[in-house]
Amino acid sequence: MWPPRDVMDLLQSLAPLAILLFSLSAFLVRHYASPGTSVFAQALAVVSFGLGFGGVALLPIDLSLTVSVAEGSKSAAEEAGDNPDAEIESDDEVQEPFSEVNATYIPWLVTYWSTFLLAWTVLPLVREVLLSGHFGTAAKLSHACRRTARGMGILVCVGAVAIVALAIKLGTLNVLPVVMALGNTYGLLLVSLLLGYGLVDVPKRLWRNAEPGDELRRAQIMAGGGGGGGFC
Repeated sequence: MWPPRDVMDLLQSLAPLAILLFSLSAFLVRHYASPGTSVFAQALAVVSFGLGFGGVALLPIDLSLTVSVAEGSKSAAEEAGDNPDAEIESDDEVQEPFSEVNATYIPWLVTYWSTFLLAWTVLPLVREVLLSGHFGTAAKLSHACRRTARGMGILVCVGAVAIVALAIKLGTLNVLPVVMALGNTYGLLLVSLLLGYGLVDVPKRLWRNAEPGDELRRAQIMAGGGGGGGFC
């Protein structure tokens, strides 16, 4: 039976969490979006934020299930060791599908590939359509496709050159582990930068907004420091 029962149980338990995350995303986008932002752009932002939040929520669930599966395998191995008459099947003989080992495999697939398609195709294309100066829809879409394809081509060429240079430097074609390490490093640095700024700036702004008088004086000082250059 596909999908397995444990996967279906997990999906049913994750449904309220998904509804909560997408509702939170819709609230944040609706609250911070400009009044003239189209409904389509807001919907894409909601889906993007919801998938990002979903990936963050899936990670601890995945780790906990992986630990439980590892503990179960260890217990089975210990029981087999205590029973010398038991037949132990090697890993080469039994290869269970990932979806049966960890129930988060299918949610990870959906989250990963949806985010991948949004990040590399849908969002760049929609961004170019919205920034296009053409008047017709077909002209906007054609212009956006050309600019997106050009950007993707440049990115692919730069990536290919970087991989070839890395392979020459390492003296081997097995550069995938290094590329994955670089990608994880970039992601961790980006997350540290954004979280570091947000964790400092957001509480500071909330603290300042709690005192309207001090915030007004600060705004007056900053306005006076401009020197009226905008009116020259």
